[in-house]
Amino acid sequence: MKLYSFPVLFLLAAILAAGTYLADDFFSFLEKNKTNENTVNSNLTTGPHFGVYSTVWFARSKKFNDLIRIADETEINTIIIDVKDSGVYVDDYIKNLVDKLHEKNIYTIARIVVFQDSSQTEEYPEWYFKKSNGKLWQDYRGWYWLNPAEQETWDYNLEIAKKSIDADFDEINFDYIRYPAFAKDEDVIFPPEGKIIIKNRVINDFAHYLTSELKKYNPEIILSIDLFAYTMLNNSDLGVGQIFLELYDYFDYVSPMIYPSHYLPWNFGFENPAEHPYEVILGTIEKGKIQLWEKSSAEVGTSTPALVNPVFEKRLKKLRPWLQDFNIGAIYDGDMIHKEKQAVYDAGLTSGWLLWNPRNVYTKGALDK
Repeated sequence: MKLYSFPVLFLLAAILAAGTYLADDFFSFLEKNKTNENTVNSNLTTGPHFGVYSTVWFARSKKFNDLIRIADETEINTIIIDVKDSGVYVDDYIKNLVDKLHEKNIYTIARIVVFQDSSQTEEYPEWYFKKSNGKLWQDYRGWYWLNPAEQETWDYNLEIAKKSIDADFDEINFDYIRYPAFAKDEDVIFPPEGKIIIKNRVINDFAHYLTSELKKYNPEIILSIDLFAYTMLNNSDLGVGQIFLELYDYFDYVSPMIYPSHYLPWNFGFENPAEHPYEVILGTIEKGKIQLWEKSSAEVGTSTPALVNPVFEKRLKKLRPWLQDFNIGAIYDGDMIHKEKQAVYDAGLTSGWLLWNPRNVYTKGALDK
């Protein structure tokens, strides 16, 4: 999940982009610029992945050409595209788009928003959280949330992930695998009467079910999860069911959203953490590495580095964070984003990073040629 929303500006931008540009223009661009390769470079499937995010509406517009150019001219080799939020967007257009991106040797990731989903409220209201008066509960932004404890919501998301695999995406990325952040004393029935719900246990069971079923469906598919960065700083579930170490081993990649703008004042000793991206990102990763080391040490049954290191390094290769390319808390120009990237490298991560901007406009000066 991305921890902020741009509901009005984002919606207007999406509508304008979708209405202004024709899909034919985009595919004409690709036909003129495609490489001689017929399939994605196999090296991309093993990383490192340097990616940029696209909404589905941006992906359907001529402006998507900008992301193609960035991939042509810079280190970017990966594009993440929304295929499901409160709608499902896996259609012929998206399938053709994936094929065209593969022709350009671009690694493709399908992003699925899992439990924040308003699309089934009419047909399956029993899947949702409810208030004491029986009406469906909404968060402060007006979103409805599927209840992770309902098995039907698991199968619903599983089938969408299978459709994304059939569309030939290289990787399926899952966001919002969590409970809502209920406010204290909020009017929501949780847990349902007569049930004892342990949030992190439900989320872990879902992650196990989802990944095991998808690996049966396609053993080669790569699966990833987005997590709150704060899960790397402590061992609690933050009230939403996400525990870093418990979810880590289910997925091929784990992508904590390390956005310095979303840290609290005085985190890592900075009044405004957003102004210190290198220190915040490096510090967060190092905290996560301590957790991974301790987990690996416990698994091996010793703290002897020579024995723990192989297990630890294998786990560390899964860590591929989201970084900030948007101006909240500070101006994120090329220098600031370079600092973010350098923190990832200095922390010893080798699987790459993903850039998030809700408007899908990226700081090209921050990217290496």
